[in-house]
Parts: sequence; structure tokens; C-alpha cells
Amino acid sequence: MSMTPAMAYRIPSDTEIIQAIRDVLDRYGAISSQRKLTKLVLRSLHRHDSEYTVSEERVRRLAIANDLATIEIRCRETKDKTSAGSCPVCGGKTARIKNLTVYGGSVTMGYRCRTCGYWTGLRNRVPTLYVFSPKS
Repeated sequence: MSMTPAMAYRIPSDTEIIQAIRDVLDRYGAISSQRKLTKLVLRSLHRHDSEYTVSEERVRRLAIANDLATIEIRCRETKDKTSAGSCPVCGGKTARIKNLTVYGGSVTMGYRCRTCGYWTGLRNRVPTLYVFSPKS
């Protein structure tokens, strides 16, 4: 029975990742995908510890939560109906987008995230591409 060695990895602190995101955005400016941003952040983190690893979602959420970048979110519409809940981009709460009717009532037109600006109509929108630009 042969034993393969387990991959060794370490998880960096939020502070280390935030600093790496700042460095990457200062150095490269706008970055056209979440995967590219994570790859560049990992390269920066590996200068300190070659065993560090970080997920794309964690990098995106830290960039949003710490107001490090403006994020353009491109989406595709699905056939599924939208429901209120947490934002698929940052995990924040979504608020209803309402419109008044001619008869004085209101109708829900969709949902918008108060944190990152993601929005969806009555049909669910799935994020497909994120473009990160440094805050000026």
C-alpha cells in the first residue's frame, strides 16, 4: 500500500490578503476577471510564504468588504425566478426594487444588493464576469 504525501498548504490572514489585493491593483490597474485577480494575489502572497492558498470567492469578498476596488459585474439571465435572500456576489442582503402601479399599489421589479450593487430582475441573473478597478 503506497501512501501519497498530502499537499501542504497554509491559509493567509485577511490582513495579508487585503494587502496583496492593494499591491496587485496598484501595480496592474484594472483586472478583467476574478481568476486573474486571484492568480496575481496568490503570486504576491507566495513572496511571503510559498504554501499560501486562497479561493477566488474569498479574494472577491474581501475586495468588496474592504472597499478596495470598484467592481463591474456582468451577468447572464436564467429561466429561474428570483427570490429575495443573500447576494451571490458579496453575501450581503438584497433589497426589493419596487415600482408604483397606476392604482396606487406597488410591484416588486427585482432585487438589489446594498453592499456591492448587484441587481436582478424577476428572472435570476447569474454573475459570469467581474472586472476589478482600483478605487481612486
